[in-house]
Amino acid sequence: MTRREFLSVAGAIPFVWHIPLRIESPVRPVKFAVITDLHHGLAPDALARLQAFVDAVKQRKDLDFVMQMGDYCYSQPTSKECVDLFATLHQPKIHVLGNHDMDKCDKDFAMKFFGMPTRYGSYRFGGYRFVVLDLNHFKKGGSLHSYSNGNYFTDKATHNWADPEQLDWLAKELRSSKEPVVLISHQPLGFAEPGQSIPPEQVEVLHVVTEARKVNPRGSVVVSMFGHLHVDRLEYHEAIPCLCVNSSSYFWFDGMQPYSKPLFGFMEITSDGILKVSGAAGGFVKPPPKASDSVVGRSASITDRALNLMRRA
Repeated sequence: MTRREFLSVAGAIPFVWHIPLRIESPVRPVKFAVITDLHHGLAPDALARLQAFVDAVKQRKDLDFVMQMGDYCYSQPTSKECVDLFATLHQPKIHVLGNHDMDKCDKDFAMKFFGMPTRYGSYRFGGYRFVVLDLNHFKKGGSLHSYSNGNYFTDKATHNWADPEQLDWLAKELRSSKEPVVLISHQPLGFAEPGQSIPPEQVEVLHVVTEARKVNPRGSVVVSMFGHLHVDRLEYHEAIPCLCVNSSSYFWFDGMQPYSKPLFGFMEITSDGILKVSGAAGGFVKPPPKASDSVVGRSASITDRALNLMRRA
């Protein structure tokens, strides 16, 4: 952790470093590779970017798993090359559903296309539990609807909700976990836009997280990770690091603003609760619109980080 990052975090969360996370010792570290928002079918060079990720992963012999965090590809025959290439990796794989994965199909079809056994679930690697959520629902007219065939492109709707069944499952999972939890989703959890409150669809999930922590500190969520926003950004919500992993392909503002190189990350959570992120430094193919200067986290890179996940239990 850099001095600048330590001072920034410590200033925002007083005394957090003095109270260790309640985890059993020893905890085996876990190493994994992450890519998100590839957008095969939209980004014209997505397959080449995925090939760069696959090639880099194949150079690593110590990874516990690989993960793509949504907006991977359209679930249709022209995207089979994308799925087939990912399948050449021998490590266990975690898929996360993103909104654009259901632009041309329903969730059941997308899950079968990706080889996903469930739309949300729990996975144990090392001494940590990775809990994957499906936030692909919208509310309109008082009703909750699942994303399907681009139906969420609709007026007067709010997006990125979890369904009641999943919220009940999440509460039980967190209250019973014997390991610290890494919360994974496509859409953000713990982010608000500058000057605004955290939106209600996030508050609903985060309430489950905070209530479960009171009952079972041992299974506390220690970090929330997601994509969707195509930015490189870190925030904290009630001492929980909330990390947005940048798109592999582009930043979106008045159209696609492609990155000059593929972005993805290698991550390790150590036995003493340090999340180490080895990212990628890149640039824009051409300067993005000046009006996008105020977008928090706009970057053509994934920042190297070292985050202390020890927190109030």
